[in-house]
Amino acid sequence: MEMMQQYEFMRLEKQGKQAWVTFSRERYLNAMNNACTIQLLGIAEALREDPDVRVIIIRGEGRAFCTGIDLKELANNRIEMDYHHRWESALRIFESMEKLVVVGMHGYCLGGALQLALAGDIRVSTTDCRIGLPAIMESLIPGLGTWRLPRYIGWGRAKKMILGGEDIQGEEALRIGLVDHLVPQEDFFTHLDEMAGKYLAACSTGARMSKLVINQAFDMDYNTVLSHYFRLQERTQNSIDVQEAKRAYLAKEIPRWQ
Repeated sequence: MEMMQQYEFMRLEKQGKQAWVTFSRERYLNAMNNACTIQLLGIAEALREDPDVRVIIIRGEGRAFCTGIDLKELANNRIEMDYHHRWESALRIFESMEKLVVVGMHGYCLGGALQLALAGDIRVSTTDCRIGLPAIMESLIPGLGTWRLPRYIGWGRAKKMILGGEDIQGEEALRIGLVDHLVPQEDFFTHLDEMAGKYLAACSTGARMSKLVINQAFDMDYNTVLSHYFRLQERTQNSIDVQEAKRAYLAKEIPRWQ
């Protein structure tokens, strides 16, 4: 790796146009305590401003991607509203940044972990990963998973998962559109990197700007999103990547995106 920055409960690595955020609190199945939210928000802010990174892979060491909020801290009254504010700020940065975010889901992807995955762009899961938003078991709202989940699987399925606190597994999640790719559990990180590499190969300025338009698909009326699209299309059409696409087409070569 060109660069690695170690935090107490996670690490940030960079190589070329890719960055990896790896949760390393594996003794606790990567459950998120207060310190984790501070670290993740700082990483999200740094990656948003990084001019070199194009694709971000978020993953978890050990037996699970993440099991969401640290229930021990919650039970001992150490989770206050600041926790939720930091968490939602980090998720929104990943969701709205001009980079593609690929989330790897294995073992358990519960609560805040699924909230984070929903704020990413591409979800890669193992077949047997347990996926759910069980916040009602603690009489909490599962963050803005309540806002994002229906956009992927519809109101009915979202209410069933959230109000019933039900988990599903990777195969079912793929069937209903909650995850995008299934890969084997064995050598999961390798499979995850291979999948992310396919998106990196297509990660032109046009791809990144397309993400920003897609993000507004359910929030803007036609005329507003049309204006938004024209602004981004003008920026894209005048980009170096479009010139590279023209060169590669004429030369019958694969384009090399900036």
